[in-house]
Amino acid sequence: MEMGRSRGMRKSILDVAWTQFISMTVAKAEEAGRRVILVNPKNTTKMCSTCGEMVPKALSVRVHACPHCGLVMDRDENAALNILQRGLLSLRL
Repeated sequence: MEMGRSRGMRKSILDVAWTQFISMTVAKAEEAGRRVILVNPKNTTKMCSTCGEMVPKALSVRVHACPHCGLVMDRDENAALNILQRGLLSLRL
């Protein structure tokens, strides 16, 4: 069997890659006197960063347009703001 053919093997390789990436990021942050905060990214592209409403969208949709508060911005920028908010919230806990 070729490496990476089975789903389990691909998932294991991806898990190792993410673990290494996180470890390297944490080490670099410590060298710079900074801290890495890991957050759960679930629904960060669906949740409106302004009002918190869930706005379902297909993966192909690249713009977040909230029908509740009217916010329109790039989908990735919206997700980044949600991740930042989660990280800052975890610092307060």
